[in-house]
Amino acid sequence: MPPCASETCTRPSRWWRLGVARGATLDGQWHCSQGCVEAVIRTRLHVVPASQEVRPRLPGIRLGALLRHQGAVPQEQIAAALEAQTESRLRLGEQLRSMGAVDPQALLRALAEQAGVSYLATVDVARVHEAPGGLSLDAIQALRIVPIGPPESGRIRVAFPAPVPRTALSIFRQQTGWMPEPYLVGDDEWLALLEHYGATSRGRVSPEAISMGFAREHDPQEAARRLAQVVMATGDARMRDARWGHYVWVRLQGAGAGFDLLLERAPEARSEGAGPWQAATTSR
Repeated sequence: MPPCASETCTRPSRWWRLGVARGATLDGQWHCSQGCVEAVIRTRLHVVPASQEVRPRLPGIRLGALLRHQGAVPQEQIAAALEAQTESRLRLGEQLRSMGAVDPQALLRALAEQAGVSYLATVDVARVHEAPGGLSLDAIQALRIVPIGPPESGRIRVAFPAPVPRTALSIFRQQTGWMPEPYLVGDDEWLALLEHYGATSRGRVSPEAISMGFAREHDPQEAARRLAQVVMATGDARMRDARWGHYVWVRLQGAGAGFDLLLERAPEARSEGAGPWQAATTSR
């Protein structure tokens, strides 16, 4: 039996015992038991480095200037919206919409130009179910990115509402291997995409089911246990993780299948250095 790679393993080495080891390999390192795999994952979940916010190289043009240039909103309406912002704390686009001072399509066009991305005036929600990846609705809502349509030549179209989730786009590419083609959509279209994605995603299952659906957890220990179960079931897995904001996304790959887990810090713990986590898992 090879030595266990877990630093916390307390099992004595029995190299003289014949037979095949019953452990599992994670990222090329063998572990003798689910408990040892769980200990490694539990430690790793707490040390995932935060992804740096991705910012455009050049400062964008102010939205008010774009709307004036396009003739979508007169100067006096923009001035009124800016003044109202001091009380409402809304973004300028949201403020203008609440005042009925801008056409939603004109606002979408200006926001897309400001961000340097394409936009979709209309969306076909029926195409959402064709998107690969098997991401849970929890992951979609956290990333604020919905894949629309199948990938082509390593690229995949994704839709999202303003503002552009640049860090999430980078993480999406890192975790899935697909280059996202970003498309901005209006708030109503975004809600329609989410509603359709949620309607076509698989139902919730019991915590003991590790091969289908997704479930919510409220304990990092339990989240690590679920991931360790998957590693033991596959026998050999690779783990990729990314942290942004209050989320950690873990993706396990093994035996031609994948398993995703999304951790979200509980609201009461976000202002502190430690605290409980919520977890949602999904297989794909």
